[in-house]
Amino acid sequence: MTVSADPRKDFDLSVPRHPVDRVELVTGLRHLGLELDDRVIVHASLSSFGIVDGGARTVIEAVLEVIGTQGTLMAPHYFSPHYEGVYDHHAPPPTYTGTVPRVLRTWSGAVFSFHPSHPVAVLGKDAEHLIRDHYLVSAAGKDSPPDRLAKIGGKVLLLGVTQWVNTMIHVGEAYAGVPYWGQPHPDRRRGRWAITPDGRRVWVVLPETPGDSAGFHKIDPFLIELGAISFGLIGQARCRLMRAQALIDAAVEFLRLDPGSLLCDQPDCYYCPWAMQFLPDRAQVTQQVEEWPPVACTQVVQRKE
Repeated sequence: MTVSADPRKDFDLSVPRHPVDRVELVTGLRHLGLELDDRVIVHASLSSFGIVDGGARTVIEAVLEVIGTQGTLMAPHYFSPHYEGVYDHHAPPPTYTGTVPRVLRTWSGAVFSFHPSHPVAVLGKDAEHLIRDHYLVSAAGKDSPPDRLAKIGGKVLLLGVTQWVNTMIHVGEAYAGVPYWGQPHPDRRRGRWAITPDGRRVWVVLPETPGDSAGFHKIDPFLIELGAISFGLIGQARCRLMRAQALIDAAVEFLRLDPGSLLCDQPDCYYCPWAMQFLPDRAQVTQQVEEWPPVACTQVVQRKE
């Protein structure tokens, strides 16, 4: 099997390259376990499929066909934490999360959360509930749109991408109370000026900007052991589907004895070495793990608690 050199993408070049159409996408999504009336957050890489007839629009249409008119689709529209300008809700900076959220943001009937670092585009009956007052709560922690999706039975769909990009694991970090969560990183903004949907200029506090996720792949074997993840191939793309709340619970358990278990060990990472200073003595944690039998933004006012 030949796989991507980019650890965020997940595809198999040994599968013959062919145009993936809506019918193949719908079939593959249903085989993966996506169902009628599902609420789902999707992270996707179009290039991992090989070729998609119609591009991101076809992917969105396929998901909508499977979940139906009573389902809900969410896609993160995150952008660089080093963005220097004033955030404008109606003209957001380019997103690094792919073409699907860019297309979904302007889809007829879709709504876009007001948050100057981690907005999400949502389409479906639960959309308004999921995005309400996003700027007053965590970017991607407790009571954030992904967390709210989990609380109403949502799922996480990874299309041709790895756990590296999985926002729901950040929610797990928040619930696990890892010592580095919410700590003010010197390289991350603590707030940003933003233009609200109704045109006002406000200062939005950013108290819980998520950190690095390059170590999130470490949770895959644990999820497999728990039976909390399904895999499938659509075109050349390796795809994953998880129940969001089960994933959050698994992340909390995974982090319970070793709060640093999802930090990466990449030599060029600037975040994880910094985060490790907040962790308990690693030698003590390692001993505990070995003894443990394996289980398998406010307007300068304040945030909601």
